[in-house]
Amino acid sequence: MAFFESEFWHPSVATDIVLFTIRNKKLCILLVKRKDNNRWAIPGGFLTKGETLKECAVRELREETGIEVPFLRQFENFSNPNRDTRNHQVISVAFIGIHPSGKLKLKADTDVSDVDWFFYDKIPELAFDHNEICIKARDKLNSLLNENAELLFPFLDKEFTLTELQETLMCITTQPSSLKEKRNFRKWVFEYASGKGLVRETGNIRKGNHRPAKLYSKNI
Repeated sequence: MAFFESEFWHPSVATDIVLFTIRNKKLCILLVKRKDNNRWAIPGGFLTKGETLKECAVRELREETGIEVPFLRQFENFSNPNRDTRNHQVISVAFIGIHPSGKLKLKADTDVSDVDWFFYDKIPELAFDHNEICIKARDKLNSLLNENAELLFPFLDKEFTLTELQETLMCITTQPSSLKEKRNFRKWVFEYASGKGLVRETGNIRKGNHRPAKLYSKNI
């Protein structure tokens, strides 16, 4: 097989992941503290030979945080020649990730010294252009939810109450919504997709300090 060598200069390619969850009824983003500059950033790293972009994103999340996520989607590229200060151009392919927070066991590893959740509205000044990436990821998350309400499910356990589903929606949407009212929300849920419904009853009940609540799952 003939060896192909391009005459053109090649920038580096990296993936960066904006990982969302909900904690204390607020939208949060996972950040890592980099060892090279001691600054907070979103997880990510360079594409290696033979990897797809998604494989790179999955690997970087696992290496830097010790987790894997049920939802991961590419949403935008960032190619400003000055976005990385390490003397070469780096093109970032950004992903949105979602995971229910209760199942995450965070573990800093490889090139990061710490990993933690931050409320989206309290994100510090991040390395590189990661604040810009987070803002655009937040906008994309909202638009994806408007297109398909099934985006709510990766934030939740397999079984959930209608109150948890409603609280999740209110954490994500940035639009004023009549669905804040329980009656309107229930009507929307059960009439979703031309009457098919967004969820179905599982037959299970959650008991606790309050009145027992029916549990639901996504309507497959």
